[in-house]
Amino acid sequence: MRLFVVLLAPIFCAGQTCDTAAGHRRLALVIGNATYANLPATPAALGDSEMMNRALSDAGFDVTLVQNAVMPALFDEQREAFLRKVQPGDVVFFYYAGHVVRDANDESLILPANFDPSVDISDDTFSVKRFIGDLSERQPGISVIMIEGPPPLGKALPGLRTGLNVPDLRGQGNILFAMSAPGREEVGVPPEGAVDRFTKAVAQRLATPGLTLRELFSQARQQVFTETNQKQLPAVDQLIAGDFCLTAPIVKPTPPPVIETHVTIQDTVPTNKKDRQEYVLIPAGTFQMGCVSGDSRCRPDEKPQHTVKISKNFWMGRTELQVEPYLRFLTTIKKKPPSAPQDYMRWHIGNLPMVMITWGQARDYCQWAGGRLPTEAEWEYAARSGRSGEIYPLNSENSRDKANFAGTQGSDHWIGVAPVHSFDANGFNLFDMAGNVWEWVNDWYQADYYNVSPSVDPQGPPAGVKHVIRGGSFESDWKEHLRLSLRWVPKWDSDLKTGFRCVLDETPATKELLGIH
Repeated sequence: MRLFVVLLAPIFCAGQTCDTAAGHRRLALVIGNATYANLPATPAALGDSEMMNRALSDAGFDVTLVQNAVMPALFDEQREAFLRKVQPGDVVFFYYAGHVVRDANDESLILPANFDPSVDISDDTFSVKRFIGDLSERQPGISVIMIEGPPPLGKALPGLRTGLNVPDLRGQGNILFAMSAPGREEVGVPPEGAVDRFTKAVAQRLATPGLTLRELFSQARQQVFTETNQKQLPAVDQLIAGDFCLTAPIVKPTPPPVIETHVTIQDTVPTNKKDRQEYVLIPAGTFQMGCVSGDSRCRPDEKPQHTVKISKNFWMGRTELQVEPYLRFLTTIKKKPPSAPQDYMRWHIGNLPMVMITWGQARDYCQWAGGRLPTEAEWEYAARSGRSGEIYPLNSENSRDKANFAGTQGSDHWIGVAPVHSFDANGFNLFDMAGNVWEWVNDWYQADYYNVSPSVDPQGPPAGVKHVIRGGSFESDWKEHLRLSLRWVPKWDSDLKTGFRCVLDETPATKELLGIH
């Protein structure tokens, strides 16, 4: 790995990478069922399907549009013809608007326009689970399944339940499943000629340059949640690997750097062979730790500001530890994961930061990965990224480009937690050192520790009652919790707002883990 010296700029990261699966075809099957022979109409379904047809076509998809689909043609002809076109590596998008139900096995079923409740449902419905399985056998590179279901049917259907559920996507490849159903009964049905909120929110974003699929559906989900006064929250479950975008990002010229100090950075970001997370080299150096002059919000435990020397280079996780590697760690030690918060969809969203983790569990993971938790001094040094005298990250105070905190505006589309890599990196190429989730550090909390703290590589008090967390979360007030000097003690041993990241000491073993020669 090549190392070099640069003059620190506010942002040297030109933008996140974006995989557009260049060279692979894009195929879409769009179905809109509005008029039913034996069921209430779904007036918006035709407008939904036509909007998705246009949006997907503009995004480069070869779209097959079917409206008021009937059986057996839907299953035997249109479905089979579409599947035959799919080749390994293709990008596939399946969209449906219309009635959906569940059978006695809780399997989601699409109802054709000629559905007859009096006949055997196995001969007169379209199984979502079977379609996903058959599609998976064609080995597409990326699959997206989106269902715009109306409010549940008011009348009972023999052997059926209204609504749908999220299928088990494990083993189905790179796949994203989204449905609008949760909460629809509370917000009503759009009139004929109108378009459903979730469909509109997704369609508007399909051609956005540089927007990953994860970001696209997360933003659409949050938009619906906001527009319905928190009455409707679409479900999004995904196993997409990497940062896949339908449209490549627009490359903007790099602005002239603001020169402040010298730091050493690496031109490549190595991956830990054990946990498959990226780690960034943090160079040794000296900084001013604690309350910044002019910060009227400083608490007593942030004082006095004092000089701290970090005497050795270390490697720090580029992002907050993600769900996917933590679940893999639990598999190796044969333990079950904790209960998942709502936004995490049973831990299926692998690029969200791992939460519901105690300090001891975070410590154990870092040891398994070949490292440890950062000291409080190392964490603040890395968060300041070589800049002095700043109260907030990059002196941006309430910048929505740099942190996920309470409320939404600009680049901060998330009411709750955001996927890692969603905001700008700091000067050390680290993400989310402010906001998103709090982060455990190694130190015990002691209110007056700064009065007795060593000036070189402080390790924190030898004992205590609680450990420190740093950085703020998606619920934080930026004025208070995004301050770089803030020290916080959690109320609970674990919660949905606290995660962690690991560090690796610079040793021969670390070089082996990172593949550095």
